[in-house]
Amino acid sequence: MHCAGSQAKTHFDPLFPEASTVDLKEVSLVDPDQHWYYQSKLSVLRRALRRWPVSHLRLVDVGAGSGFLARGLARPGADEYVVCVDPNYSEDSRIEDNGRWRYVRSADPESVRNATVLLFIDVLEHVPDDTDLLAGYVSQAAPGTLVLITVPAFMSLWSSHDVFLEHYRRYRLPELKLVAERSGLTVLHQRYLFATIFPAVWVIRRLRRSRVAASDLDSIPRPINFALKVLLGLEHRLPWNRLFGVSAFLVARVPDQVVPTR
Repeated sequence: MHCAGSQAKTHFDPLFPEASTVDLKEVSLVDPDQHWYYQSKLSVLRRALRRWPVSHLRLVDVGAGSGFLARGLARPGADEYVVCVDPNYSEDSRIEDNGRWRYVRSADPESVRNATVLLFIDVLEHVPDDTDLLAGYVSQAAPGTLVLITVPAFMSLWSSHDVFLEHYRRYRLPELKLVAERSGLTVLHQRYLFATIFPAVWVIRRLRRSRVAASDLDSIPRPINFALKVLLGLEHRLPWNRLFGVSAFLVARVPDQVVPTR
């Protein structure tokens, strides 16, 4: 996770090392290659890249954690690359596949400037100033860069799960759109995700109000895991959902002229 600094500093200082995209705290609890939550979120991102395709996939995954989402989205070829950014990595830079895959603690401006896709998947909720973080990357990106963002939705779902993951907030769609527009982005699409499980999540989190900080994600029996993947896969094929959900999803582009506002 990175937080944008002042104009006198680089926008890529890793000031918030507790945060990551596929939170490392949760990856130790479940297998993202099988778990319904991560597989459903990956399918949403894949569908977005099919709807808004890029000619060459140069992907920068901000707060990448384990890199699961980047691995699920990208098979970089010639003139393509993936940069996973997370200050929790033990090495300053790990390079794989002849330089096409890089794992770095902080993003270099050239990689961001040449990127065609920026991922901010469950990242903005981890920093005090979400607009500052997003604007720092947007200001470095080229016009036309696609930006995919997910965040946890609705403060009514706030629970020990958010405390465990060190979140600052949860969002409604208008709030997320405002952050994106203030960062200089042009919003293309927005919707809620995981609406079908929203009632159950709301009830469970009301009942667990006093529980100590802990993640809600856990391994579950295979039939239930499979059923949830199928159910959410069908839900996420719907063209829109502006009503409610456990997560909020936004697709945006960097315009020809970025003008961040506050």
